[in-house]
Amino acid sequence: MIKKILASFLAIIVVLIAYAYWYAESLKPQFTGEAQLPGLSNQAEVYYDNYGIPHIYAQNEVDAYRALGYAHAQDRLWQMEVVRRIAPGRLSEIFGGKLLKVDKLFRALSIQQYSEQMLTQFQANGDPKIKAAAQAYLDGVNTFVSNGPTPIEFSIVGVEKTPFSMIDVYNTMGYMSFSFAAAQKTEPLVTKILQDLGEDYLKDLDVAPNMKSTLLKSTLPATEQLAIQIDQILKDLPASPFIGSNSWVIGPDKTASGKVILANDPHIAYSQPAVWYEAHIESPETSFYGYYLAGYPFAIMGHNREYATGLTMFENDDIDLYWEKDNPYNPGQYVFKKEIRDYQFRKENIKVKDSTTVEMEIKTTHHGPVVNEALELDESWPPVSLFWVYTQKPGEILEVTYGFSHVTNFSDARKNVAKIHAPGLNVMYGDINNNYARWSSAHLLKRADSVNSKLILDGSSGENEIQGYYDFSYNPKSENAPWGYAYSANNQADTTNGVIVPGYYLPEDRARRIRLLLDQNEKWTVEDTKEMMLDVTSNNSPEVVSSILEAIDDKLINSENEEKALQLLSEWGGTFELDEVVPTIYNKLVYKIQESIFVNKIGEDGFEAYMKTHLMKRSFQPLFANDSSVWWDNPETPEVETRSQIITSALSEGLLELENQLGTDISQWQWSKVHSLEHNHVLGAVDLLRKYFNVGPFPVPGNNEVINNYIYRWTADGEYKTAAGPSTRRIIDFADVEGNSWSILPTGNSGNIFSPHYNNQAEMYVNGEYRRQLMNKEEIMKVSEGALVLKP
Repeated sequence: MIKKILASFLAIIVVLIAYAYWYAESLKPQFTGEAQLPGLSNQAEVYYDNYGIPHIYAQNEVDAYRALGYAHAQDRLWQMEVVRRIAPGRLSEIFGGKLLKVDKLFRALSIQQYSEQMLTQFQANGDPKIKAAAQAYLDGVNTFVSNGPTPIEFSIVGVEKTPFSMIDVYNTMGYMSFSFAAAQKTEPLVTKILQDLGEDYLKDLDVAPNMKSTLLKSTLPATEQLAIQIDQILKDLPASPFIGSNSWVIGPDKTASGKVILANDPHIAYSQPAVWYEAHIESPETSFYGYYLAGYPFAIMGHNREYATGLTMFENDDIDLYWEKDNPYNPGQYVFKKEIRDYQFRKENIKVKDSTTVEMEIKTTHHGPVVNEALELDESWPPVSLFWVYTQKPGEILEVTYGFSHVTNFSDARKNVAKIHAPGLNVMYGDINNNYARWSSAHLLKRADSVNSKLILDGSSGENEIQGYYDFSYNPKSENAPWGYAYSANNQADTTNGVIVPGYYLPEDRARRIRLLLDQNEKWTVEDTKEMMLDVTSNNSPEVVSSILEAIDDKLINSENEEKALQLLSEWGGTFELDEVVPTIYNKLVYKIQESIFVNKIGEDGFEAYMKTHLMKRSFQPLFANDSSVWWDNPETPEVETRSQIITSALSEGLLELENQLGTDISQWQWSKVHSLEHNHVLGAVDLLRKYFNVGPFPVPGNNEVINNYIYRWTADGEYKTAAGPSTRRIIDFADVEGNSWSILPTGNSGNIFSPHYNNQAEMYVNGEYRRQLMNKEEIMKVSEGALVLKP
């Protein structure tokens, strides 16, 4: 009897295992064989290489894009589903109330309404070739939605698959564009500091370098809640915000081959799957190896055998916040130039999973939507409206992105870039004819000299209005420069025609290091470029350390570890390698010194908000060097504190915290123990699912603002969990495009958990390895397991 029970039990286990295996196999992408793809005019073939990159061969461009849509959906349908829900504010439908704030903000931003307007314009006036290609891509996606297996995430979350449409395409670009912006996280904080502390405190921060305008007083209630709320919303996004980037293009006079080399690593928040999908398409009209966003038909960057493009974030200021003045006698109206205007009202109903529908009323001024309700601001706040270039101007989104893979020469590329109104991008360019360039693209705002866009502005007076836009000829650019290269690292670009471009630029650290390295070497190779992309040395950090050591009061150093730490710091060359101890000490000091400076003046919440801004990154080096800054004194004590007192105390406190965290043996405080990277899947937040869906964690080298820019937020716990970094590292060599162009993705090209390409690049990525980008068909066929033949 017992034997029968055991046999039955084992049989059940075997059946369950067999079913689980069958189920997993049934959900894998199809790499070979045949599949039906209705709408094709001719048979198309897809060869997947050994890293899961689809190489698509079709007899016309429309068929190529239809096949691309099908292949993209096979690997990334869940990611597409999540991304298309962000801009219209529909995440709560599938994830519940925890993402309601995200939905409220994006409903208020009115991206959906803008997308509808642009789609109507495109349908009426758009290029038929672009319309056909975009719709073919969507048809390919929808064929997989209808006929392909359902990704496991849909089953776990309980989401029905539904077709994709052109409005989803426009919304994807709208979400991406908002993720670039930094003004909404900084302007409320700058306004708070001005009002609570005064202008002298702002003068010691790197608020507005080279700006002509003076700081203006504002009557807005001083609070950091707006900045904190927006930051938390962006942090909660189940998709990757865009943050920064490096790129350089080396001209022929500085390469060993005499041909251009392009390098690019856009910095984007890590997630699983990662943001980019690599795909290569070949048709009589189009040959392009591109990087695609989830659910978007056209490559955002890429290359062919003639030219290559790369991207960094311009970081120009294309958002202004205004406080509005209600009509005291009618809450449906506001005051502008002493005249009464009506708010425009719109009602929104947000469906929330397992809860009741939430009603929301959005009111809008001529500046833009009022965000108080969306951000749950205190009632003491007057209405705050958000002006954003992206939704204020018509844009040619599809035309520009289609153009990225269809320009014919240097001049054509420049004309295409000039069409970009927002978000601000530095478009990097190199070609087979030895041209190289950087174009800063955006429709730049004209503001009066009296307007400081770093503050929340008075919207009622009429004195702070946008005065128009500069022509593209005013935008910063570098074309075939005599020094032999073009570069961008989110630093403030040189002016053109005397126009200063306000922005939320990152500090010069990476730009300085890039220039230094490029100037040292006269004959660059691809191998040199690979090494440079992995550089973890900061020329600025030793200067920060010098300011710290200069301020230390030796009389107050009274422990062996304090003496050891100071000795190690004095000998440090600014490198952030895994086995080094000094990066751990250095970053603890950077945090503790700023904590001592700011908390007693702007509070815990204000300090938390400040530490998440580009303003902080730009300011701490000059601030630490400024012995006479007003920030050193603690207003809560009767005595006047000095830089020496604050920094010496921060050293003692910081080392005690490290001893509690890592032990008293300072030689065991390696950077690898506190600096890590984990790629988080939206379902990885559930502990039971984390090990299956997340990738990592891995110890990683590098640091904030070195070239190998593993970006984290400084926090009190001394754990530096990398949130963003290179979304790819890519190098295009025009001496041998097919044989010597390289890339790597943070995890893998597939978002399908059962695919062998879900995470097969993850260890290569953290180890600084690359893989070739194949374009030669013979070579592709050799590494492929065979063709996936798509039939009409």
